[in-house]
Amino acid sequence: MKKIALLVVLVVIVGGGAFLYYPRGGASSLSAAVAATLAILNTDITAQRGGTGDFGPALDGDVFASGDVVKSSQEGRAVLTFFDGSTLTVETGSMVKVTQLNHLDNGGIQLTIEQTLGRTWASVSKLKTPDSRFEIRTPTSTATVRGTAFETLVTRGADGGVTVTYKTDEGEVLVSANAGGQTSVTPNTQVTIGQNQPAPNAPSPIPPGPSLRLTGGNGLGFAVMSPSGASCGSAGNRSEIPGCVVNGNVATIRAPGAGRYVVLATAATPLGGATLRVDALRGTTVESTQTFTRTLAAGDLVRTAFTYGAGTPLTVGAFEPAELVTSVCGALGRGRVFSGGTLQERSDLLSTFGSTNHNADVAFVATQAELNAEIARQLAANPNVPVKDVSVTVDPAGVHFSGQVTTPVGGFTTSGDASLGQVNGRLTVRIRSLSAGPVPAALLDQVRSQIETNTGNVADSMPFVVKQVALRSGCFVVIGATR
Repeated sequence: MKKIALLVVLVVIVGGGAFLYYPRGGASSLSAAVAATLAILNTDITAQRGGTGDFGPALDGDVFASGDVVKSSQEGRAVLTFFDGSTLTVETGSMVKVTQLNHLDNGGIQLTIEQTLGRTWASVSKLKTPDSRFEIRTPTSTATVRGTAFETLVTRGADGGVTVTYKTDEGEVLVSANAGGQTSVTPNTQVTIGQNQPAPNAPSPIPPGPSLRLTGGNGLGFAVMSPSGASCGSAGNRSEIPGCVVNGNVATIRAPGAGRYVVLATAATPLGGATLRVDALRGTTVESTQTFTRTLAAGDLVRTAFTYGAGTPLTVGAFEPAELVTSVCGALGRGRVFSGGTLQERSDLLSTFGSTNHNADVAFVATQAELNAEIARQLAANPNVPVKDVSVTVDPAGVHFSGQVTTPVGGFTTSGDASLGQVNGRLTVRIRSLSAGPVPAALLDQVRSQIETNTGNVADSMPFVVKQVALRSGCFVVIGATR
Protein backbone atom coordinates (compact mmCIF):
# COMPACT_ATOMS: atom_id res chain seq x y z
CA MET A 1 0.00 0.00 0.00
CA LYS A 2 1.26 3.48 -0.81
CA LYS A 3 1.89 5.15 2.52
CA ILE A 4 0.30 8.57 2.99
CA ALA A 5 2.00 10.51 5.77
CA LEU A 6 -0.27 11.54 8.64
CA LEU A 7 -3.33 9.54 7.59
CA VAL A 8 -3.14 7.03 10.40
CA VAL A 9 -6.78 6.09 10.10
CA LEU A 10 -6.32 5.18 6.47
CA VAL A 11 -3.23 3.12 7.26
CA VAL A 12 -5.11 1.22 9.94
CA ILE A 13 -8.07 0.50 7.69
CA VAL A 14 -6.34 -0.60 4.50
CA GLY A 15 -2.86 -1.50 5.72
CA GLY A 16 -2.88 -5.02 4.36
CA GLY A 17 -6.50 -5.35 5.43
CA ALA A 18 -5.37 -6.21 8.95
CA PHE A 19 -7.85 -4.01 10.77
CA LEU A 20 -11.04 -5.08 9.04
CA TYR A 21 -9.90 -8.60 8.21
CA TYR A 22 -9.21 -9.51 11.81
CA PRO A 23 -11.42 -7.21 13.87
CA ARG A 24 -10.84 -7.02 17.56
CA GLY A 25 -13.77 -8.00 19.74
CA GLY A 26 -14.61 -7.47 23.36
CA ALA A 27 -13.42 -3.87 23.54
CA SER A 28 -15.41 -1.13 25.20
CA SER A 29 -18.29 0.16 23.10
CA LEU A 30 -19.07 3.16 25.26
CA SER A 31 -20.89 5.71 23.13
CA ALA A 32 -20.64 9.49 23.29
CA ALA A 33 -24.46 9.46 23.23
CA VAL A 34 -24.43 8.38 26.89
CA ALA A 35 -21.07 9.74 28.04
CA ALA A 36 -18.65 12.67 27.79
CA THR A 37 -16.22 13.40 24.96
CA LEU A 38 -12.76 14.91 25.52
CA ALA A 39 -11.26 17.64 23.34
CA ILE A 40 -7.63 18.46 24.18
CA LEU A 41 -6.67 22.12 23.78
CA ASN A 42 -3.11 21.95 25.10
CA THR A 43 -1.00 19.05 26.23
CA ASP A 44 -0.59 17.34 28.40
CA ILE A 45 -3.81 15.71 29.61
CA THR A 46 -3.85 12.35 31.36
CA ALA A 47 -6.71 10.12 32.43
CA GLN A 48 -7.45 7.36 34.88
CA ARG A 49 -10.19 4.87 34.08
CA GLY A 50 -12.65 3.82 36.76
CA GLY A 51 -10.80 5.80 39.43
CA THR A 52 -8.11 3.13 39.82
CA GLY A 53 -4.76 2.32 38.28
CA ASP A 54 -2.19 4.55 36.66
CA PHE A 55 -2.83 7.75 34.73
CA GLY A 56 -2.16 7.45 31.01
CA PRO A 57 -2.11 9.90 28.08
CA ALA A 58 -5.56 11.06 26.95
CA LEU A 59 -6.39 11.63 23.26
CA ASP A 60 -8.83 13.81 21.38
CA GLY A 61 -12.17 12.03 21.06
CA ASP A 62 -11.71 9.83 24.13
CA VAL A 63 -15.00 8.99 25.82
CA PHE A 64 -15.48 9.21 29.60
CA ALA A 65 -18.06 7.74 31.95
CA SER A 66 -18.74 7.38 35.68
CA GLY A 67 -15.57 6.82 37.70
CA ASP A 68 -13.14 8.25 35.14
CA VAL A 69 -10.67 11.01 36.08
CA VAL A 70 -9.15 13.77 33.92
CA LYS A 71 -5.98 15.57 35.04
CA SER A 72 -4.21 18.49 33.36
CA SER A 73 -0.59 19.47 33.78
CA GLN A 74 0.59 23.03 34.33
CA GLU A 75 0.34 23.47 30.56
CA GLY A 76 -2.61 21.23 29.78
CA ARG A 77 -6.16 22.30 28.97
CA ALA A 78 -9.13 20.26 27.80
CA VAL A 79 -12.90 20.36 27.34
CA LEU A 80 -15.36 17.65 28.35
CA THR A 81 -18.58 17.77 26.33
CA PHE A 82 -21.48 15.81 27.80
CA PHE A 83 -24.21 14.15 25.77
CA ASP A 84 -26.71 16.95 26.51
CA GLY A 85 -24.36 19.60 25.08
CA SER A 86 -23.09 20.92 28.42
CA THR A 87 -19.34 21.48 28.59
CA LEU A 88 -16.69 21.60 31.30
CA THR A 89 -13.42 23.35 30.44
CA VAL A 90 -10.56 21.94 32.53
CA GLU A 91 -7.84 24.55 32.96
CA THR A 92 -4.15 24.04 33.79
CA GLY A 93 -3.19 22.20 36.98
CA SER A 94 -6.68 20.77 37.55
CA MET A 95 -8.15 17.38 38.36
CA VAL A 96 -11.78 16.34 37.96
CA LYS A 97 -13.56 13.03 38.37
CA VAL A 98 -16.82 12.07 36.68
CA THR A 99 -18.39 10.64 39.82
CA GLN A 100 -21.79 10.01 38.25
CA LEU A 101 -23.01 10.34 34.66
CA ASN A 102 -26.41 8.91 33.80
CA HIS A 103 -28.49 9.30 30.64
CA LEU A 104 -32.07 9.10 31.88
CA ASP A 105 -34.74 7.28 29.87
CA ASN A 106 -36.68 10.56 29.55
CA GLY A 107 -33.68 12.25 27.92
CA GLY A 108 -32.38 13.96 31.06
CA ILE A 109 -28.91 13.96 32.55
CA GLN A 110 -27.65 13.27 36.06
CA LEU A 111 -24.07 14.45 36.40
CA THR A 112 -21.81 14.85 39.40
CA ILE A 113 -18.26 16.11 38.99
CA GLU A 114 -15.73 15.90 41.82
CA GLN A 115 -13.16 18.67 41.49
CA THR A 116 -10.24 18.38 43.87
CA LEU A 117 -7.86 20.95 42.38
CA GLY A 118 -7.61 23.75 39.86
CA ARG A 119 -10.00 25.80 37.76
CA THR A 120 -12.95 24.73 35.63
CA TRP A 121 -15.54 26.57 33.59
CA ALA A 122 -18.97 24.97 33.26
CA SER A 123 -21.42 25.93 30.51
CA VAL A 124 -24.54 24.01 31.41
CA SER A 125 -27.38 23.46 28.96
CA LYS A 126 -30.85 24.04 30.36
CA LEU A 127 -31.78 20.78 32.07
CA LYS A 128 -34.67 19.09 30.30
CA THR A 129 -36.38 17.17 33.09
CA PRO A 130 -37.20 17.73 36.80
CA ASP A 131 -35.03 14.77 37.81
CA SER A 132 -31.99 16.05 35.87
CA ARG A 133 -29.01 17.29 37.86
CA PHE A 134 -25.66 18.99 37.23
CA GLU A 135 -23.41 19.49 40.23
CA ILE A 136 -19.76 20.02 41.06
CA ARG A 137 -18.48 18.77 44.41
CA THR A 138 -15.32 20.21 45.93
CA PRO A 139 -13.52 19.61 49.25
CA THR A 140 -15.50 22.43 50.91
CA SER A 141 -18.87 22.57 49.15
CA THR A 142 -21.19 21.57 46.31
CA ALA A 143 -22.50 23.74 43.45
CA THR A 144 -25.83 22.75 41.90
CA VAL A 145 -27.28 24.29 38.73
CA ARG A 146 -30.06 23.83 36.20
CA GLY A 147 -28.64 25.82 33.30
CA THR A 148 -25.93 28.39 33.79
CA ALA A 149 -22.28 29.36 33.20
CA PHE A 150 -19.90 29.51 36.14
CA GLU A 151 -16.31 29.09 37.25
CA THR A 152 -15.02 26.87 40.06
CA LEU A 153 -11.56 27.49 41.51
CA VAL A 154 -10.08 25.05 44.05
CA THR A 155 -6.80 26.16 45.65
CA ARG A 156 -4.63 24.54 48.31
CA GLY A 157 -2.56 26.62 50.71
CA ALA A 158 0.92 25.88 52.03
CA ASP A 159 -0.69 24.40 55.14
CA GLY A 160 -2.80 22.00 53.03
CA GLY A 161 -6.02 23.90 53.61
CA VAL A 162 -8.48 24.19 50.73
CA THR A 163 -10.38 27.27 49.57
CA VAL A 164 -13.03 27.20 46.84
CA THR A 165 -14.40 30.16 44.90
CA TYR A 166 -17.44 30.07 42.62
CA LYS A 167 -18.08 32.85 40.08
CA THR A 168 -21.37 32.99 38.19
CA ASP A 169 -21.60 34.75 34.83
CA GLU A 170 -25.03 33.52 33.76
CA GLY A 171 -27.95 31.85 35.53
CA GLU A 172 -27.84 30.89 39.18
CA VAL A 173 -25.64 28.54 41.20
CA LEU A 174 -26.77 27.15 44.56
CA VAL A 175 -23.67 26.56 46.69
CA SER A 176 -24.02 24.32 49.74
CA ALA A 177 -21.12 24.29 52.19
CA ASN A 178 -20.09 20.99 53.80
CA ALA A 179 -20.04 22.82 57.14
CA GLY A 180 -23.60 24.06 56.66
CA GLY A 181 -25.51 26.85 54.96
CA GLN A 182 -26.33 27.73 51.36
CA THR A 183 -25.64 30.71 49.13
CA SER A 184 -27.42 31.57 45.89
CA VAL A 185 -24.75 32.92 43.53
CA THR A 186 -26.43 35.06 40.87
CA PRO A 187 -24.92 36.61 37.69
CA ASN A 188 -21.80 38.73 38.22
CA THR A 189 -21.38 37.57 41.82
CA GLN A 190 -19.05 35.17 43.60
CA VAL A 191 -18.66 33.30 46.87
CA THR A 192 -15.58 31.84 48.58
CA ILE A 193 -15.80 28.98 51.09
CA GLY A 194 -12.85 27.78 53.12
CA GLN A 195 -12.37 24.34 54.61
CA ASN A 196 -14.75 23.67 57.50
CA GLN A 197 -16.36 27.08 56.95
CA PRO A 198 -20.13 27.62 56.51
CA ALA A 199 -21.58 29.34 53.47
CA PRO A 200 -22.08 33.13 53.80
CA ASN A 201 -25.59 34.56 53.73
CA ALA A 202 -25.06 36.34 50.41
CA PRO A 203 -22.53 36.43 47.56
CA SER A 204 -20.20 39.31 46.74
CA PRO A 205 -20.00 41.20 43.44
CA ILE A 206 -17.27 40.09 41.04
CA PRO A 207 -14.89 43.08 40.98
CA PRO A 208 -15.08 44.96 37.67
CA GLY A 209 -12.18 44.25 35.37
CA PRO A 210 -11.16 43.85 31.74
CA SER A 211 -13.42 42.09 29.26
CA LEU A 212 -13.75 41.53 25.53
CA ARG A 213 -17.07 42.02 23.74
CA LEU A 214 -17.65 40.69 20.23
CA THR A 215 -20.78 41.86 18.41
CA GLY A 216 -21.78 40.31 15.10
CA GLY A 217 -23.99 42.01 12.56
CA ASN A 218 -27.39 40.58 11.63
CA GLY A 219 -27.07 37.22 9.92
CA LEU A 220 -23.38 36.76 10.76
CA GLY A 221 -22.36 33.67 12.69
CA PHE A 222 -18.98 33.78 14.39
CA ALA A 223 -16.75 31.85 16.73
CA VAL A 224 -13.62 33.12 18.45
CA MET A 225 -10.76 30.89 19.59
CA SER A 226 -8.67 32.15 22.50
CA PRO A 227 -4.88 31.78 22.75
CA SER A 228 -5.51 28.66 24.87
CA GLY A 229 -7.46 27.01 22.04
CA ALA A 230 -10.93 27.21 23.62
CA SER A 231 -13.82 28.48 21.50
CA CYS A 232 -16.86 30.66 22.07
CA GLY A 233 -19.42 32.37 19.86
CA SER A 234 -22.76 32.33 18.13
CA ALA A 235 -21.68 29.80 15.48
CA GLY A 236 -22.18 26.41 17.11
CA ASN A 237 -23.25 28.06 20.38
CA ARG A 238 -20.05 26.95 22.10
CA SER A 239 -18.89 28.54 25.34
CA GLU A 240 -15.59 26.85 26.20
CA ILE A 241 -13.59 29.98 27.05
CA PRO A 242 -13.72 30.62 30.81
CA GLY A 243 -15.87 33.66 31.50
CA CYS A 244 -17.47 33.69 28.02
CA VAL A 245 -21.23 34.18 27.77
CA VAL A 246 -23.11 34.25 24.45
CA ASN A 247 -26.31 36.24 24.17
CA GLY A 248 -27.66 36.21 20.62
CA ASN A 249 -25.06 37.83 18.38
CA VAL A 250 -22.96 39.13 21.30
CA ALA A 251 -20.21 37.20 23.09
CA THR A 252 -18.58 38.66 26.21
CA ILE A 253 -15.39 37.25 27.73
CA ARG A 254 -14.62 38.18 31.35
CA ALA A 255 -10.93 38.54 32.25
CA PRO A 256 -9.59 37.46 28.84
CA GLY A 257 -6.01 36.35 28.48
CA ALA A 258 -3.67 38.43 26.35
CA GLY A 259 -2.66 37.08 22.97
CA ARG A 260 -3.93 36.22 19.51
CA TYR A 261 -7.63 35.44 19.03
CA VAL A 262 -8.66 33.60 15.86
CA VAL A 263 -12.10 34.40 14.45
CA LEU A 264 -14.22 32.23 12.15
CA ALA A 265 -17.12 34.01 10.43
CA THR A 266 -19.87 32.47 8.32
CA ALA A 267 -23.32 33.21 6.92
CA ALA A 268 -26.23 31.02 5.89
CA THR A 269 -27.34 33.59 3.28
CA PRO A 270 -25.36 36.14 1.26
CA LEU A 271 -24.30 39.15 3.34
CA GLY A 272 -22.95 42.39 1.92
CA GLY A 273 -20.68 44.31 4.26
CA ALA A 274 -21.13 41.98 7.25
CA THR A 275 -19.46 43.32 10.39
CA LEU A 276 -17.94 41.99 13.58
CA ARG A 277 -16.93 44.58 16.19
CA VAL A 278 -14.51 43.81 19.02
CA ASP A 279 -14.43 46.07 22.08
CA ALA A 280 -11.91 45.90 24.92
CA LEU A 281 -13.56 47.16 28.08
CA ARG A 282 -12.39 47.96 31.58
CA GLY A 283 -15.56 47.83 33.60
CA THR A 284 -18.05 49.64 31.35
CA THR A 285 -15.46 51.86 29.62
CA VAL A 286 -14.38 50.93 26.09
CA GLU A 287 -10.60 51.43 25.84
CA SER A 288 -10.06 50.01 22.34
CA THR A 289 -12.16 48.80 19.43
CA GLN A 290 -11.73 47.26 15.97
CA THR A 291 -14.30 46.34 13.31
CA PHE A 292 -14.02 43.58 10.73
CA THR A 293 -16.05 44.02 7.53
CA ARG A 294 -16.49 41.42 4.82
CA THR A 295 -18.95 40.45 2.10
CA LEU A 296 -19.83 36.77 2.44
CA ALA A 297 -21.51 34.37 0.07
CA ALA A 298 -23.86 31.78 1.52
CA GLY A 299 -21.84 29.09 3.30
CA ASP A 300 -18.52 30.96 3.23
CA LEU A 301 -16.09 30.20 6.06
CA VAL A 302 -13.71 33.11 6.62
CA ARG A 303 -10.79 33.13 9.05
CA THR A 304 -9.14 36.21 10.51
CA ALA A 305 -7.53 37.12 13.84
CA PHE A 306 -6.69 39.98 16.17
CA THR A 307 -4.32 40.44 19.09
CA TYR A 308 -5.57 41.53 22.49
CA GLY A 309 -3.24 43.40 24.83
CA ALA A 310 -3.99 43.41 28.56
CA GLY A 311 -1.91 46.49 29.47
CA THR A 312 -3.03 50.03 30.22
CA PRO A 313 -4.87 50.94 28.15
CA LEU A 314 -6.30 47.66 26.86
CA THR A 315 -5.69 47.20 23.15
CA VAL A 316 -7.28 45.36 20.24
CA GLY A 317 -4.98 45.05 17.24
CA ALA A 318 -6.10 45.38 13.65
CA PHE A 319 -7.72 42.32 12.10
CA GLU A 320 -5.38 40.16 10.06
CA PRO A 321 -6.12 39.76 6.33
CA ALA A 322 -9.10 37.42 5.96
CA GLU A 323 -8.88 34.13 4.10
CA LEU A 324 -11.46 31.61 2.94
CA VAL A 325 -11.06 28.16 4.48
CA THR A 326 -12.61 24.93 3.32
CA SER A 327 -13.61 23.58 6.72
CA VAL A 328 -13.82 24.44 10.38
CA CYS A 329 -10.65 22.40 10.86
CA GLY A 330 -8.84 24.69 8.44
CA ALA A 331 -9.75 27.62 10.67
CA LEU A 332 -8.21 25.92 13.70
CA GLY A 333 -4.78 25.52 12.14
CA ARG A 334 -1.83 27.75 13.00
CA GLY A 335 0.96 28.89 10.72
CA ARG A 336 1.07 27.21 7.28
CA VAL A 337 -2.18 25.28 6.81
CA PHE A 338 -2.15 22.41 4.33
CA SER A 339 -5.73 21.84 3.20
CA GLY A 340 -5.73 22.03 -0.61
CA GLY A 341 -5.14 19.46 -3.34
CA THR A 342 -5.40 15.71 -2.88
CA LEU A 343 -4.34 14.14 0.40
CA GLN A 344 -1.19 12.78 -1.22
CA GLU A 345 -0.32 16.14 -2.78
CA ARG A 346 -0.97 17.82 0.54
CA SER A 347 1.30 15.36 2.32
CA ASP A 348 4.07 15.85 -0.25
CA LEU A 349 3.84 19.64 0.03
CA LEU A 350 4.11 19.40 3.80
CA SER A 351 7.20 17.19 3.54
CA THR A 352 8.84 19.61 1.11
CA PHE A 353 7.97 22.60 3.29
CA GLY A 354 9.34 20.87 6.39
CA SER A 355 12.66 20.07 4.72
CA THR A 356 13.46 23.76 4.20
CA ASN A 357 11.49 25.45 7.01
CA HIS A 358 12.44 24.40 10.52
CA ASN A 359 10.54 25.18 13.74
CA ALA A 360 7.63 26.56 11.68
CA ASP A 361 4.01 26.21 12.77
CA VAL A 362 2.06 23.91 10.43
CA ALA A 363 -1.33 22.21 10.27
CA PHE A 364 -2.57 19.30 8.16
CA VAL A 365 -6.31 19.10 7.48
CA ALA A 366 -8.27 16.05 6.32
CA THR A 367 -12.01 16.00 5.75
CA GLN A 368 -14.36 13.07 6.06
CA ALA A 369 -15.21 13.25 2.35
CA GLU A 370 -11.51 13.18 1.42
CA LEU A 371 -10.84 10.19 3.65
CA ASN A 372 -13.71 8.21 2.14
CA ALA A 373 -12.63 9.08 -1.40
CA GLU A 374 -9.05 8.04 -0.68
CA ILE A 375 -10.11 4.79 0.96
CA ALA A 376 -12.27 3.95 -2.05
CA ARG A 377 -9.31 4.65 -4.34
CA GLN A 378 -6.95 2.53 -2.25
CA LEU A 379 -9.35 -0.41 -2.14
CA ALA A 380 -9.86 -0.20 -5.90
CA ALA A 381 -6.10 -0.30 -6.37
CA ASN A 382 -5.77 -3.29 -4.02
CA PRO A 383 -8.50 -5.77 -5.13
CA ASN A 384 -7.04 -8.59 -3.03
CA VAL A 385 -7.92 -6.80 0.19
CA PRO A 386 -11.09 -8.61 1.36
CA VAL A 387 -12.88 -5.40 2.31
CA LYS A 388 -15.64 -3.38 0.66
CA ASP A 389 -18.16 -0.65 1.41
CA VAL A 390 -15.86 1.07 3.89
CA SER A 391 -17.27 4.26 5.38
CA VAL A 392 -15.59 6.74 7.73
CA THR A 393 -17.20 9.51 9.75
CA VAL A 394 -15.41 12.10 11.86
CA ASP A 395 -16.87 14.05 14.77
CA PRO A 396 -15.68 15.35 18.17
CA ALA A 397 -16.14 11.86 19.61
CA GLY A 398 -13.54 10.38 17.29
CA VAL A 399 -13.18 8.63 13.96
CA HIS A 400 -15.83 6.01 13.30
CA PHE A 401 -15.56 3.37 10.59
CA SER A 402 -17.50 0.43 9.20
CA GLY A 403 -17.20 -2.00 6.33
CA GLN A 404 -18.01 -5.41 4.91
CA VAL A 405 -15.32 -8.05 5.39
CA THR A 406 -14.86 -11.48 3.84
CA THR A 407 -12.94 -13.86 6.14
CA PRO A 408 -12.17 -17.59 6.14
CA VAL A 409 -15.07 -18.08 8.55
CA GLY A 410 -17.62 -16.00 6.61
CA GLY A 411 -18.62 -12.48 5.78
CA PHE A 412 -19.20 -9.85 8.47
CA THR A 413 -20.24 -6.27 8.94
CA THR A 414 -17.61 -4.65 11.14
CA SER A 415 -17.41 -1.26 12.83
CA GLY A 416 -15.22 0.61 15.27
CA ASP A 417 -14.18 3.88 16.86
CA ALA A 418 -10.79 5.51 17.34
CA SER A 419 -9.37 8.49 19.20
CA LEU A 420 -6.51 10.60 17.82
CA GLY A 421 -3.93 12.65 19.67
CA GLN A 422 -0.29 13.22 20.42
CA VAL A 423 1.95 11.39 22.85
CA ASN A 424 5.49 12.72 23.25
CA GLY A 425 5.13 14.74 20.05
CA ARG A 426 4.00 11.75 17.93
CA LEU A 427 0.62 11.23 16.32
CA THR A 428 -1.17 8.40 18.12
CA VAL A 429 -4.28 6.38 17.29
CA ARG A 430 -6.21 4.54 19.99
CA ILE A 431 -8.74 1.96 18.81
CA ARG A 432 -11.51 2.25 21.40
CA SER A 433 -13.89 -0.36 20.05
CA LEU A 434 -14.12 -2.91 17.25
CA SER A 435 -16.97 -5.29 16.59
CA ALA A 436 -17.40 -8.21 14.17
CA GLY A 437 -17.73 -11.98 14.17
CA PRO A 438 -15.85 -14.32 16.54
CA VAL A 439 -12.08 -14.20 16.20
CA PRO A 440 -9.52 -16.42 18.00
CA ALA A 441 -7.48 -14.74 20.72
CA ALA A 442 -4.21 -15.38 18.87
CA LEU A 443 -5.46 -13.33 15.92
CA LEU A 444 -6.48 -10.50 18.21
CA ASP A 445 -2.87 -10.20 19.35
CA GLN A 446 -1.74 -10.09 15.71
CA VAL A 447 -4.21 -7.32 14.97
CA ARG A 448 -3.08 -5.28 17.92
CA SER A 449 0.55 -5.65 16.87
CA GLN A 450 -0.24 -4.80 13.22
CA ILE A 451 -2.13 -1.65 14.14
CA GLU A 452 0.65 -0.47 16.46
CA THR A 453 3.25 -1.14 13.75
CA ASN A 454 1.31 0.67 11.03
CA THR A 455 0.50 3.73 13.09
CA GLY A 456 4.01 3.86 14.51
CA ASN A 457 5.55 3.81 11.03
CA VAL A 458 3.39 6.73 9.94
CA ALA A 459 4.11 8.70 13.12
CA ASP A 460 7.86 8.23 12.67
CA SER A 461 7.69 9.47 9.07
CA MET A 462 5.94 12.73 9.90
CA PRO A 463 8.05 15.83 9.17
CA PHE A 464 6.86 17.74 12.21
CA VAL A 465 6.34 17.46 15.94
CA VAL A 466 2.66 17.08 16.80
CA LYS A 467 1.30 19.47 19.41
CA GLN A 468 -2.45 19.01 19.05
CA VAL A 469 -5.09 17.04 17.17
CA ALA A 470 -8.56 18.58 16.87
CA LEU A 471 -11.63 16.61 15.81
CA ARG A 472 -14.70 18.38 14.47
CA SER A 473 -17.81 17.28 12.63
CA GLY A 474 -16.62 16.13 9.21
CA CYS A 475 -12.87 16.78 9.59
CA PHE A 476 -9.76 16.67 11.73
CA VAL A 477 -6.59 18.76 11.87
CA VAL A 478 -3.11 17.80 13.07
CA ILE A 479 -1.25 20.83 14.43
CA GLY A 480 2.46 21.07 15.17
CA ALA A 481 5.85 22.52 14.25
CA THR A 482 8.39 21.34 11.70
CA ARG A 483 11.53 19.71 13.02
